[in-house]
Amino acid sequence: MRQLQKRYFKGLVPFTACKADSRFSYCAYVPERCGGDEKPLPLLVVVHGSARTAESFRDHFIEFAEQQGCVILAPLFPVGSAGDEDGYKLKPPLSFRYDRALLHMVSELGERYRLEQRFYLFGFSGGAQFAHRFWYLNASRVRAISIAAPGSVSLPAEGDELWKLASETQQSLEAGLVDVPAQLLIGEEDCAPKSSPSETKWPDRQESLKLLARHLVALGVNAQHQSVAGVAHDGFALIEAAQEFLAQEMRRQRRC
Repeated sequence: MRQLQKRYFKGLVPFTACKADSRFSYCAYVPERCGGDEKPLPLLVVVHGSARTAESFRDHFIEFAEQQGCVILAPLFPVGSAGDEDGYKLKPPLSFRYDRALLHMVSELGERYRLEQRFYLFGFSGGAQFAHRFWYLNASRVRAISIAAPGSVSLPAEGDELWKLASETQQSLEAGLVDVPAQLLIGEEDCAPKSSPSETKWPDRQESLKLLARHLVALGVNAQHQSVAGVAHDGFALIEAAQEFLAQEMRRQRRC
């Protein structure tokens, strides 16, 4: 009985150091109704923005987890953990493979709970930068993805440094991406001003996300661009729209 309780610890899982690299940790939520059979549970990974509010994002998905019967994992990538401030966003050149750190966390959580091999992925702002680049680098592990208001994007196109790395390390990358439904989400009022004249040559978040959507659609990905009225750069205000998309995808997968 004690072993069963340990395996199926339910509810809020506190921050836990990653055994593979204790510079990183994660918190989680396990729905109360899990553990009744040996069927693998769906997993949703929720990635924080630059403010590192991992626990708050996890908590905003608790009701969703209970409704969908899925486990939530929220990684924490502390500032300076691998010698850089924002390296977790996976902007090349990559000084550290934060995507592999997440895979270690998923594997370690999977030692306690029977989880599906492919998982759902949500990221906001810096977390959205991480999420879509993680997707390129690990396409076979992602079942569906919600990319919410990234500050910059890597395009699935020749000449993009991250895309080149992903193409070199994976076979049939484009086919793998096409198999993953994607939501590109942003607040209608997310219009951060340029901080200097030199920045005017770079697209803002609105333009970047539309550009990414066009490239993904051209590749054959089922990519939906969605703008939420009355919302600025606020990840918590985008969660409802993200949950609608993710719930739809989870229902669709259950029917398959």
